[in-house]
Amino acid sequence: MSTTKRAIGAGILAAFAAASLPAAAADLGGAPNYPRWDGTERDRYRPMRLERWTGLYLGGSLGYGMGTADVTGGSGMFDLDTDGTVATLFAGYNWQVGSAVLGLEADIGTGWIDDARGFGGGLVSQELNAMGSLRARAGFLVSPAFLVYGTAGLAFADFDFHANGITKSETLLGYQVGAGTELMMSQNWTLRMEYIYTGLGAETVNHGGIANTYDPDFHTVRAGLSYKF
Repeated sequence: MSTTKRAIGAGILAAFAAASLPAAAADLGGAPNYPRWDGTERDRYRPMRLERWTGLYLGGSLGYGMGTADVTGGSGMFDLDTDGTVATLFAGYNWQVGSAVLGLEADIGTGWIDDARGFGGGLVSQELNAMGSLRARAGFLVSPAFLVYGTAGLAFADFDFHANGITKSETLLGYQVGAGTELMMSQNWTLRMEYIYTGLGAETVNHGGIANTYDPDFHTVRAGLSYKF
C-alpha cells in the first residue's frame, strides 16, 4: 500500500471518528420554529415552517465494497474478485421544496478493494488507491426527519495494476448510481445508509511486454455521518 494511500485513509478515518464524538452528544430535538411577523398584531407569534434540509453539509462514511475486474490479454482471460473496506469524505448542498429534497454532492476517498491471481508462475493483481464522484441527489421525505433518495453522476477511480513483475497506476473514468436513506438526528446532524454501484471503463495496461485489459466495477454499502451548517 502506498504512503499516499495510507495518508488518505488515515485522514478520512480520523475525520470520521472526530465527527462521531459530537454527534453522540448532540441534542436529539427537532429544528426550532422561529416566530414570523408580517407587520400585523395577529401574525406576530404565528410559527414559521422551516425548510430544515436546505443548506450546506460536510461528512464522512465507512463501508464495504466488492466487485469484479475482467482481465484479458497476455496473462490470460479470467476475473479478479475484489473486496474490502472503503472510506470517503463528502460535501454537498440540499434544497428542500416541500417534501422533495434535491441536491449536489461530491466525495473523495480510498479503499482496500483488491485481489490477486497467479498465472504461469507470475501474479496479476488489482488494488484501489483512490476514488471520487460528483453526483446529483433527489429524494422525498417520508417524515420531516427521514429522507429516501436516489443518486447518480460521474466517477473516477485510481488503481494499481500488477503483472509480469511491473506495477502501473491508472485512473479510470465512469459513473455511479445508487440509493439511500438519511435520518435527521438533530438540527445539525444526519445519519445515512446508502448503496452505490460504480461502473468504470476498460483500460489496457502494458506490463513490460505483456498487455492486459482490465474492466473493473464494484458495489459499496456504507454508513455516513454529516454536519449541516
